[in-house]
Amino acid sequence: MKIVIVIDLIDTLTNGSVMTARRFADGLIARGHAVSIVAVGADGVNDVNVKERYVPLLTEVSAKNQIKFGKFEREKIKKVFETADVVHFIFPFKLEKKCKQLADEMGIPTTAAFHVQPEDVSYNAHMKWVPGINGYIYGFFRRRFYKNFNRIHCPSKFIANQLASHGYKAELYVISNGYDSDFCPPQTRAQNEKFEVVMVGRLAPEKKQKILISAVAQSKFKDRIHLTLLGNGPLKNKLQRQAKKLGVDCTFDFLPKHELIKKLQTSDLYVHASTVEIEAIACIEAIACGLVPVISDSDLSATPQFALDERSLFENDNPADLAKKMDYWLENGEERIKMGGIYAASAKKYQLEYSLQRAERMFADEINAVRAEREFGKAATPLAQTE
Repeated sequence: MKIVIVIDLIDTLTNGSVMTARRFADGLIARGHAVSIVAVGADGVNDVNVKERYVPLLTEVSAKNQIKFGKFEREKIKKVFETADVVHFIFPFKLEKKCKQLADEMGIPTTAAFHVQPEDVSYNAHMKWVPGINGYIYGFFRRRFYKNFNRIHCPSKFIANQLASHGYKAELYVISNGYDSDFCPPQTRAQNEKFEVVMVGRLAPEKKQKILISAVAQSKFKDRIHLTLLGNGPLKNKLQRQAKKLGVDCTFDFLPKHELIKKLQTSDLYVHASTVEIEAIACIEAIACGLVPVISDSDLSATPQFALDERSLFENDNPADLAKKMDYWLENGEERIKMGGIYAASAKKYQLEYSLQRAERMFADEINAVRAEREFGKAATPLAQTE
């Protein structure tokens, strides 16, 4: 297949959706497909590097959260669309909306992914307290963009259920964003001077690193814990001040893939404190490296799906309960190592290879449906709905 992926930006490696798009593009190419990307920063031979679009006020705010907006450059984009079998959209913003209209004009099959969780928007806009705001954003995205698609990629069953409950009528394909098989357990576990506790994620309000820092401060092992927070974001300075004030030994960093794998393989415990999460590929990567997770039980997050029992769940926004769960795993080393192996095995079903196969099926369903509609005047029944 010739697949075109449209995403506002592709050159910001601290953005989870960008990394997902890159993984999918590279994986599809490795499976023999021709893939082009339309985005700010696209630099492949067959890509379209669009200019950045400036939006007063919004551009400045979005930049803090590693988001840029692409400018619709019709003629450049039309040229790459001309040979496309399918166009796949990552975000629901203006570039994607204009490109969707162009693809429809050209009769090209299209699919979309749902990566922008409304709760992420409301948290970062400091509007989470506004009654009904998240439902309004779900509705806005549906009316503005997603109503025009027959097939939507949902990274988790959680978000598929959210879309269904908010009136999305498309076929919802539950396909994990997938992790690279390079993330795997080490042959031997490191013997660390301190307990190495790690969390990966953007340093933003909804990710709740502040809860983790507070939990470490309340842990009976506080003086024996070294906490590493991997990621960038607008709360970095505030979190650094919190850690210093509470006397928590904490390192802030952002690591390239090979160093991230080494860090996960040499750590003792992974914590995912986020309140809002469509999937959390970072948590899967940690589990795949043999780390036992401790995960917020937030009902706005898909990440609790990775917990194998209650020992790996803590009450959302409750640092005391998180400290209790962390302490259990840190003082029960043999059980932690045993469960680490079980967790690593449980992660295998989320490997990228399986996700790519399911994405291929979604693309083929749409291509076949469009072809049938042209030939017979009605839509074909999808080959399968991926679960």
